[in-house]
Amino acid sequence: MHPRTCARIHLDHLRFNFREIRKKIAPARLIPVVKADAYGHGAISVSRCLVDEGADLLAVAQYQEAMELRDSDIGVPILVFGRLFPDEIPKAVLAGFRITLFGVEDIRWIEKASGNHPAHVHVNVETGMGRVGVLLDQEPEFFNYLTRSRRCVWEGLYSHFATSDEADKTYAREQLNRFQSLITRLDHKGALPPMVHMANSGAVLDIPDSHYNACRSGIMLYGHFPSTETSRSIRLKQVMTLKTVVAHIRRLPAGHYVSYGRRWKTERDTTIAVLPIGYADGVRRHLTGRLQVMIGGRRYPVVGTITMDQIMVAVSDDPVAVGDDVLIWGDTENGQIQVLDVAEAMGSIPYEMTCGVSQRVPRVVVGAGDSLKVE
Repeated sequence: MHPRTCARIHLDHLRFNFREIRKKIAPARLIPVVKADAYGHGAISVSRCLVDEGADLLAVAQYQEAMELRDSDIGVPILVFGRLFPDEIPKAVLAGFRITLFGVEDIRWIEKASGNHPAHVHVNVETGMGRVGVLLDQEPEFFNYLTRSRRCVWEGLYSHFATSDEADKTYAREQLNRFQSLITRLDHKGALPPMVHMANSGAVLDIPDSHYNACRSGIMLYGHFPSTETSRSIRLKQVMTLKTVVAHIRRLPAGHYVSYGRRWKTERDTTIAVLPIGYADGVRRHLTGRLQVMIGGRRYPVVGTITMDQIMVAVSDDPVAVGDDVLIWGDTENGQIQVLDVAEAMGSIPYEMTCGVSQRVPRVVVGAGDSLKVE
């Protein structure tokens, strides 16, 4: 039996998105971002699919995420965005991970910890994100130190946009100009590494001069535009379909309250469908009063406070029955609900929605010609 509440992961949609993004950025290389369990989609199955599709470099946030992929026999190089500490460096070097440098201290750690093995490194430079990245005004000799390193093989240079998903690209342009100035200086010195990347999903769409020879994409791989303010110049298919079933039907009289806090009351005799999904599964409580679901191709409002394990849907007098499929978001033959629209309804972003689908929800992996596989 297949789980009644599940997240179906459509690998054929993933392949489609990968190909469409590659067309957009050609001849630049695409670096798929599979951090946070591939944004909640399942990093191992997603990464295997992407490598089969031609991805030759993956990106994650943490050392543990990279090790999980390597332990699953995914052999391509893996760029780790987050900082690696001295106790992690020896295994990371042996595994062929691409280590991000945050400053001179990281080079020193590698010199001490890597033994006789070369460490392939990427340099993240601060251009305006204000989160991580080498602060060149504080470490003006950083690149001289790096090029003299006995253990570091400098493979890549990158930075990260803070506002590429906004309609106003003024600040993004300021960041890009800072990054380009650095590239020009390094190029004049003959010290530019082979790979340069700055574009994320928003910049892939709207800032073509940031594509350089590699681009990173996360959210668009999974079928979602970063925000409502970007262009939609790429066709995308949602990779995750979050679904459940009707578990219980009850007929409530007029004037009857539904759920915690008595936030909603029937105005007339109403049929309520109870669904076995809630905020413990990733349907956020903040969606109370804002969420609609789809049953049989028709949208219905979720009523009353969203609870940990159940939500209630007002289906009027329609012939909805126990066992009927219910779409929370995704693409189906009967219609679609966009994750972006669900996120906008609660003032969030698609990233948070898919990452927030809990491990209690089984991932059912499907693809063109593939049989169902529950993870």
